Amino acid sequence: MFSLFSTRTTLLKIQTVSKLLFFFTLISVTTIAFLPNYNFLPKVVSISDLFNHALAFTVLYLFLAGTYPALSFLKRISFLLFLAAGIEVVQYFLPTRDASWSDITADMAGLLIGYLIIVTMIKLHRKKAVAFL
Repeated sequence: MFSLFSTRTTLLKIQTVSKLLFFFTLISVTTIAFLPNYNFLPKVVSISDLFNHALAFTVLYLFLAGTYPALSFLKRISFLLFLAAGIEVVQYFLPTRDASWSDITADMAGLLIGYLIIVTMIKLHRKKAVAFL
């Protein structure tokens, strides 16, 4: 009984931390996406625009999956692709920013990377569990 309670408590803590990180990342990504001047950001942040897109959406996918594990793959991808398209639509109307299909493609690559990370983690966890049997 204690271990079940402990496992459940640990899961709730992980989901709470993941939720905080997801919404912090979501707010940060959208804020940076709508900044009028992207050039004043530190060099670490402005490595490559496409790399930043892929990294941001990898992290968003991982935190979304950790926050809402029961949410289906299709719903996670749909929500985040809607976000990616929404950002590009808003940037189209901003005078100092421009919309780009390559940005959405990089976002999709980030989602795929996030998905593959989770699938790999699940497979490794199953192998480890089988090894203890």
